[in-house]
Amino acid sequence: MSKFDFSVVNRETSDSFHKQKAKIKKVLAGKAVVCDVCQQGLTLVPANKEGRAYINCKKGCTNIELEVDV
Repeated sequence: MSKFDFSVVNRETSDSFHKQKAKIKKVLAGKAVVCDVCQQGLTLVPANKEGRAYINCKKGCTNIELEVDV
């Protein structure tokens, strides 16, 4: 049996999570944040009936779904 080294994948996943978390904090603080792909501003779409809010750009390149307790 061979062993797999997942350290690279784990590090990339962790980095991605922390970058996304930082973007969410900045948008919620009212700071200007741009999409990495299209360079358009990210905006917060308020919670819908299901309790989900979104942070996205106009083109839809970035779409972060947030669960909100209402």
